[in-house]
Amino acid sequence: MNPWIASVSESACQRLGRVARVTRLRRPACIAVAALLVCTEAAAAVDCTVSTTGVAFGIYDPLGAAPSDSTGNVTIVCNYLSGGAAQIAYSVALSTGSSGTYVRRQLQAGTTALNYNLFIDSARSAVWGDGSTGTSVASGSATMGPGVGNGRREDSRTIYGRVPAAQDALPGSYTDSIIVTLVF
Repeated sequence: MNPWIASVSESACQRLGRVARVTRLRRPACIAVAALLVCTEAAAAVDCTVSTTGVAFGIYDPLGAAPSDSTGNVTIVCNYLSGGAAQIAYSVALSTGSSGTYVRRQLQAGTTALNYNLFIDSARSAVWGDGSTGTSVASGSATMGPGVGNGRREDSRTIYGRVPAAQDALPGSYTDSIIVTLVF
């Protein structure tokens, strides 16, 4: 253990010990808490947020021979708050939406559904999901800390959407809600 951390921990416990001398168990707990507080000051404190622009497919032609493709965007912004430098890793997952499955998401217009999916790649071969059942998540990393850039990192990812061709769809306004989860 670093002698500086140990001396800070002991003096903090001695001060707390004068205020609350309840049992002998309090002193070891106090040392652990004080050491934790000292150690966490050196770690980088970073705040990350995510924002999106939706995937709008426009007018779907059920007689068309080609799929209907469109794109949206996910933007991740991380801001350095305090502490030392650190490598910050993040991942972005997308939910199944109203269909409850990644095999085929569904846009809904009342009781009518139109199959579609969201992909992580422009070839539309890797379904963007939560990493389960063969789906992929977007991930990245950045070094954050004092003297590293301007303290802000932004990463933008394209969401590639596709509605397969030749679906029997009734006229209507079809929508789905996807939950975007950012883990960092």
